[in-house]
Amino acid sequence: NTIKSYSQDLNYFFKWIQQRYGPPHLISILTSTDLKDYERQLKSDSTIAPSTINRRLISLMKWSEFLITIGSTNINLANNIKIKKVQRQNNIRWLTRKEVGKLLHAIELTKQQNYKKGVLHQTIVYLAVNLGLRVQEMCDVKLVDMDVQRGIVRINGKGDKHRIVPLTENTKEAIDNWLKVRDQQSEYLLVSSKNNYITTRAIQHIFKKYSSQLEIEITPHSLRHTYCKQLAQQGVDIQSIAELAGHSSVDTTRIYVTPSIRELQDALKKTEF
Repeated sequence: NTIKSYSQDLNYFFKWIQQRYGPPHLISILTSTDLKDYERQLKSDSTIAPSTINRRLISLMKWSEFLITIGSTNINLANNIKIKKVQRQNNIRWLTRKEVGKLLHAIELTKQQNYKKGVLHQTIVYLAVNLGLRVQEMCDVKLVDMDVQRGIVRINGKGDKHRIVPLTENTKEAIDNWLKVRDQQSEYLLVSSKNNYITTRAIQHIFKKYSSQLEIEITPHSLRHTYCKQLAQQGVDIQSIAELAGHSSVDTTRIYVTPSIRELQDALKKTEF
């Protein structure tokens, strides 16, 4: 996703350069003025979010450093570019307990129609909302990673960072039910009807269907956010949340103890005149 985003960001700049000078345009005749003008154009566009503007500028800055590394230029073309200052606000989307309840109710209805499918969906939801696993981490969990007797699961997380996460009672029950009904012999916990493992795309597709059905935005990551937010609301300290979620820095975790826009809106409703 990072590679895809950086590529898109640079393509926006390349198209802008082509509109300015016409193709073909050689790197050798680019100047820092060109990049500065592009920066001004981005910052003057009110239709682009500040976070998007900053990402496009950072992509350009990294590209400029790369040009020096490979010897295409001797100067940093992006040396004068400044990132747009943005007050940090909490725009992260997590679900309320009521919304999670609606999702679990919908899964119960799925179980009535197709028990095996419903149990799989329930297991996936619990891995996200009760254990805080990323979507790729769910796909990667193997049977040997689970120690039901000790009530833990070993996670090989983002950046090859290992952590141990406690298994909750409901999650253990869901996993046990799933292992009883799945047909495939696989080293992985989650399998699809076609393969001995499940893909991130398949999990995202599952949540997309429930999102449409319930008219609630539900993603694997929003459930992971819900897990972290619930821990924060129960008074779990920020360092412990960071360790459970596999965050490299508590700065990432701090967002869960920062009021969200929705929470601020709710507060304003109670205080406005």
